[in-house]
Amino acid sequence: MCGIAVVVGDDPGVSLAGVDTVSAAYALTGRGPDETVTLHDGSAVFISSRLTHWTAGAATQPYVGPDGTTAVFNGELFNLEELAAGVGMAGGSEIAVLAEGIRTVGVDFLTRVDGQFAVVVRVGQDGPVYAARDRFGVCPLYVVREGDRTAVASNLAALTALTGRDHPLSAAGLAGIVTDWAPTGGRTPYEGIHQVLPGHAVLLNAGDAAPVRWSAPPVDHDDRPSDLADFETRLRDSVAIRMRSTTPIACLLSGGIDSTVIGGIAAELGASTGIGLYLDGDDLVRDRQRQVADALQMSLIHHRLDPVETVDLLAEYVATRRIPLVRLGPVGMMSLARRTRAEGIRGVLSGEGADELFAGYDSYRLIAARAGMFGDPQGLPWSDFGAPEFGIERGPRWARAYWRGLIALSPQAPTRRGDVMRPVFGLLRPPLIAALEQAQAGDAADQTLVSRRQADIDVLLGSYLLTVQGDHAWMEEGVELRPPYLGNPVADWALAQDPASFLSLADGKLPVRQLLARLAVQRPALAGLGFAKAAFRVDSSFVLRSPEASGRLRELMSRCPQELVDAVAVRERWDRCVGAGTCSEAESMLFLLTASLGVLA
Repeated sequence: MCGIAVVVGDDPGVSLAGVDTVSAAYALTGRGPDETVTLHDGSAVFISSRLTHWTAGAATQPYVGPDGTTAVFNGELFNLEELAAGVGMAGGSEIAVLAEGIRTVGVDFLTRVDGQFAVVVRVGQDGPVYAARDRFGVCPLYVVREGDRTAVASNLAALTALTGRDHPLSAAGLAGIVTDWAPTGGRTPYEGIHQVLPGHAVLLNAGDAAPVRWSAPPVDHDDRPSDLADFETRLRDSVAIRMRSTTPIACLLSGGIDSTVIGGIAAELGASTGIGLYLDGDDLVRDRQRQVADALQMSLIHHRLDPVETVDLLAEYVATRRIPLVRLGPVGMMSLARRTRAEGIRGVLSGEGADELFAGYDSYRLIAARAGMFGDPQGLPWSDFGAPEFGIERGPRWARAYWRGLIALSPQAPTRRGDVMRPVFGLLRPPLIAALEQAQAGDAADQTLVSRRQADIDVLLGSYLLTVQGDHAWMEEGVELRPPYLGNPVADWALAQDPASFLSLADGKLPVRQLLARLAVQRPALAGLGFAKAAFRVDSSFVLRSPEASGRLRELMSRCPQELVDAVAVRERWDRCVGAGTCSEAESMLFLLTASLGVLA
């Protein structure tokens, strides 16, 4: 893993004098503390900072081939030996094999890669320059067009250093953050700056060339019953190859079922350390993470987050990552990443992707129930649905009313995340409201399980979980996340199945739950864990526990300009919540957005 930044002109005659390579390289150093190299050959600038995980695939970057082909790469190729043999480079490094594959085959070569990556390759001394991102978006890549040159980078700080100017905020980019917690559709929070979409490639030195999808389209559903043994083999292989490292690999143990399954397999393969994050005062999550670690016979690096640290890290995250937040999960992960790095750990296995691939969210059961999959939608056994993802503390009576209200009484109600913040839309300014209305006008009204899964993969997973809460929280602190569920063989198996086959009235992710039962044969303590849905979750209510933290957050909000948010009214709302000692989820998101805009002002 590393950080990369590149500037290239439309033709070799474009002057690249004055590019601030020093500031761009400095903005990447947290991503790659081992080595930073800059190459300026007249027609392009290539910068790479490297975090080395294994010696066989490592090579100094930027890579320059015999014919002048030049490349930089961020990520891991987990099937390197197979790829190297395919291009006749047995024993070749990751970057050399990637460059040769794209040089000889084109970006279609990337369909052969099982890995996580962002890569820029210039074919020959003056040939086409391709920038591409992995299938699901584990590794980000930002791009901006400036006159007759184009710049790309792993983070926004390096990109703006290359352009040498600030970019105004984008209402359309902020609308994605309000509705989906992260900029979506290839946007960013800034005008003129975009993201290379997961599974896409862009030709950089061809003016405004449109992105090209290189990743394979979703496969057709297999009508045969799913083979659990096949799934287990694929996941075990995916975990095993992601444990490849010259430094210890730890397992992120949230207390949920997805990370527990990964931890169980990794423990069988020799992993001995888990890491967990809990909130000050949250005994339920703290104890559950400890129970999982004990059941897996792992030592646990247990990190506690307090309210004051949360606000301080919010300000730092937004200032350095340049992305406003409406949720505090990225702040928690940033804190945990620092603790992890301080413990000498550079690589972490995580459970990202399981909910999206295996229909794990409540919305999947909601869609299935409305479609009659579990019987007459007007008379289902509401108690069997259990506690919703949010509101677990409200008790079974409330849960029954919740499910009945959404399925039997409101069968056409949309299941959009953006609706959570709708109660406070009145405190937003017209430019942002207009962008929100335009964004939601394109939402599909006739959701199916298949369309919902693809939307979650494209938006929630690629934009938020892997970039804003994943890479920008972890990799910017010098720790690489490796999600085994997103290995190509595992993902292909999941996407070949109808998501309806992963659902029951009470649960989603049935293959994952069945695999846990298999693991419990060897580790019986796993069988006694209930895996209720209460996991790490932090919002502005946590900040309200501390007068000092509350005051600090209000001070950030006081810096927010009035163009996009009615900051004065928001602070008045905050003061009322301080008096009450609590706030709603919609209010929490509004407060965090306002504070973020205050940091960026």
